[in-house]
Amino acid sequence: MVYSKTLNLDKILNKLPENTGFLVAYSGGSDSTALLHLLSKVKNVRAIHINHGINPAANDWQAHCQNTCKSLNIPLITETHNLPDTSENTCRKARHQSFKKHLKPNEILLTAHHADDQAETIFLKLLRGTGISGISGMKEISPFHQGYLARVLLGFAEKDLKEYLLSNNIKWIEDDSNADNNYRRNYIRNKIIPSITEIWPNAIDNIARSGKNIHNSELLLNHFLDFKTKQLPIDKLTSVPESLQSTLFYHWLSSKNLPAPDKKAIEQLCSDFINSGLDKNPHYKNEFYQLRRWHGAIYCLRNYDVIDSELSFTWHTKKPFTLPNHVGQIQYTGKENLELVVKLNQIGQKLKPLKCSNTKKVKNLFQENDVPTWHKHNTPFIYRDENLVSLGTQWSATCDIGQDIKVVFNDLLI
Repeated sequence: MVYSKTLNLDKILNKLPENTGFLVAYSGGSDSTALLHLLSKVKNVRAIHINHGINPAANDWQAHCQNTCKSLNIPLITETHNLPDTSENTCRKARHQSFKKHLKPNEILLTAHHADDQAETIFLKLLRGTGISGISGMKEISPFHQGYLARVLLGFAEKDLKEYLLSNNIKWIEDDSNADNNYRRNYIRNKIIPSITEIWPNAIDNIARSGKNIHNSELLLNHFLDFKTKQLPIDKLTSVPESLQSTLFYHWLSSKNLPAPDKKAIEQLCSDFINSGLDKNPHYKNEFYQLRRWHGAIYCLRNYDVIDSELSFTWHTKKPFTLPNHVGQIQYTGKENLELVVKLNQIGQKLKPLKCSNTKKVKNLFQENDVPTWHKHNTPFIYRDENLVSLGTQWSATCDIGQDIKVVFNDLLI
């Protein structure tokens, strides 16, 4: 195989963090085909093809991808989706769910986004009135699920990839939906960018370079803002003029690589978190994360379900018990194999901790031991013969059995 002078595999791989392998997002189009062939001689490469079932030729595309991967000796995962609608956003969410499903620990998901895609993204963000994080465009490397997402072709134009394919006589699929200008990205790609490049031939490279420069400015800003801790203190928010508080809040979320709400929503959130009384618990939740105020600071957490108090789970203590929401495990260090019952959110329960002379409400014990709201929601109430014996902590043990029970929480904070 002849490698294009512009597409240097070693330079591409040298930019990537240590990993256990690669998962190539392979649609069969020109961009992902170039990426797949570039990686075809690398060890530990797999590919994944998402069949949305929208285009009449979708099954033919899948067959093409299967044949190509077979010829390259690359394992291929195929996923077929039955989507509620055909919007770009719905398709994107479905793809990401499939990627997360199959990405292995410390594996890198490789997508074939290139410089033209970057320019289109920046245009779209500008037209939506985005902030500094948005107009910096797509990141080359970012954490994704239990590995990484890498867009290793952002430094190359679409024409570079097609020249590579043509010079190596490699076939690819042409998606006829790319000509449908009812899609906003297609309109920018097919109408706006060609008009601009007629006058400014280097527009694509310049827009992509501007995005990178803006990203570096964002990194510098975050460095001086010092977002090393996982919480945003209310004092830090109120230390800047009121007109800049929502901007500071926006940068705090953006530093976590999280999508921020729109400007109006951020302004309202700032007001709620700053001005709500101490007896209030302002809370915000979207599909990606949730925000809570606790002890004079704002915390960002991954989403979890508040488990119905009527639900109960049987736990045989020979094995650790995985808590609902996968927030942690309960472990038993005693030698017996007991059958215990686990419940959550048991409002109004009382217990008398070991070596304590008084029976106390669990609510008060939570306060005394400074238990955050998110741990309260996920604290196991552990029963033996309908008697509450422990909450999985030393201070909640009511008997010798309770002393041998310990809950190990995973970090819910983002």
